[in-house]
Amino acid sequence: MDSAPRTRPAGPEGSTASGVEASEVNAPAPEPDEPHGSGAHGPRSRTDLYMALQTDGQQLAVGLVRLLHRMSERSGMNPTDFQCYTLLRVAGTMTPGEIADSLCLSTGSVTGVIDRMEAHGLVERTPHPLDRRKVAVRLVEGAEKMAAGTAPGMRDVMTSLHEDYSLEELEVITGWLDRVNTALDTLVAQRTPRRH
Repeated sequence: MDSAPRTRPAGPEGSTASGVEASEVNAPAPEPDEPHGSGAHGPRSRTDLYMALQTDGQQLAVGLVRLLHRMSERSGMNPTDFQCYTLLRVAGTMTPGEIADSLCLSTGSVTGVIDRMEAHGLVERTPHPLDRRKVAVRLVEGAEKMAAGTAPGMRDVMTSLHEDYSLEELEVITGWLDRVNTALDTLVAQRTPRRH
């Protein structure tokens, strides 16, 4: 018995059983992606990932600044006062000098910030627990609750964002954030001459 021909004439009766022309069947297979290539489906190189982390990190920083300003608008405070409120909410009791250093403000400017926050019933001045010559500034009881109204839906958004991650993946994320915060603290602590 004769074997079936490898090709058939063109036309309706000359097509293959799958409806694909013979020239397409015999076309060479595409070459596999280069390892660590920049293809849409290939793994990225370490350099590419570092660049993505840098770009995405900058976008995150800008997004946080925008969110902070939106939250300050909702709180009724100006951005500087709201930054001080956020700082005290996260860091706890601080001296005016520590606030000034953290927010890169003069001591005179910080005095005005604390005065305004005190007038709004958000902070109080108390004697420093370790050095009676100093004053400590802390949020009054219940002041932390104001933050919830400045970012409505934040908890739901964050919960939805992370719900598809496994516990192991969340451990990696929280560990990375801890290391990032440590690195940021180190960078902030570095003193450089101010440009004039």
